[in-house]
Amino acid sequence: MPTKELTSYLFLGEEDFLKEAELAKLKSKFLENTVRDLNYNVFYAKEKDFKLKEMLDILNTAPFVSPKRFVILKDSDSLPEDGKKSVLFYLKNPRDSSIFVIDSKSAKIKEGFILEASKLAKLVRTARLTDAEIIAWISKQARMAGKKISADAAKLMKENLPNDLHVLYSSIGNLILYAGKRPDITKQDVEKVIYAAPLKTSFDLLDAIEKKDVKLALNIFTSIQKYKKRETEYLLGLLSWQFRMLLRVKGLLRIRNRFEIQKELNLYNTKFDQMARYAVRFKRQEIIKLLEEILKADNDIKTGEALPRFALEKLILKMCS
Repeated sequence: MPTKELTSYLFLGEEDFLKEAELAKLKSKFLENTVRDLNYNVFYAKEKDFKLKEMLDILNTAPFVSPKRFVILKDSDSLPEDGKKSVLFYLKNPRDSSIFVIDSKSAKIKEGFILEASKLAKLVRTARLTDAEIIAWISKQARMAGKKISADAAKLMKENLPNDLHVLYSSIGNLILYAGKRPDITKQDVEKVIYAAPLKTSFDLLDAIEKKDVKLALNIFTSIQKYKKRETEYLLGLLSWQFRMLLRVKGLLRIRNRFEIQKELNLYNTKFDQMARYAVRFKRQEIIKLLEEILKADNDIKTGEALPRFALEKLILKMCS
């Protein structure tokens, strides 16, 4: 007897870029463009107005003029215990006409909700890439654009940018534009483009935020805007990475030594030194609050509630208040 095809998916890991790529494939496979908006819903378990019953009702509702309905649950790790039980109950008897994607930031399958969900849904791993995988990924992206990036250039990118594919993808795009008609991307190109990009001022911005110096922070942001018109998204991703990494470093400093932390988080000496300094200066609750503000700014941009520039200016003001 043929095995029933799973209609539920568990996206596990921290690499949002890979998650978005997998989601795009699933949406293309199961949703028809003409009625996509009518059969597509995203819920955020972390939001105050999240309604579990509404999500489950939609999952159990037949799609509109389409073979499938598509529902995504973000921040599933934030579900209360009764919410996790309700989701697991649904997974045991899911609706065939609903594609349900559960998104978790967990890097590993642990006991409890994630373990039980992994038994009932198709597992899609989206872990951070290793050093070797990052260099291979950078080279592949360059080839897809008809360019060849040197080994030294790819290594320099890997060593000076966060392990975040959104940031790396944006940087590769900038390098491709800078190279123009030239088929090769060199180490010198990376030095000129990456070092002149917001990466050089991102820690200056962190410093201004920590000092609550709103004037300086906005001046730094203005200088970034003048350099490149499309850097807002890049900077938002970079800020998100920095504060997430800052939170992890702060927690690990209490139980691990420097070498163990650098190995686990894939941080080079300079990056670790910078993070360790700021880990002392920022309180844990302050970091969590700033991450929530970054998430809100990102959501405002994606939903069209605010223009990128204004959303980031508002974010900086809140961070400095």
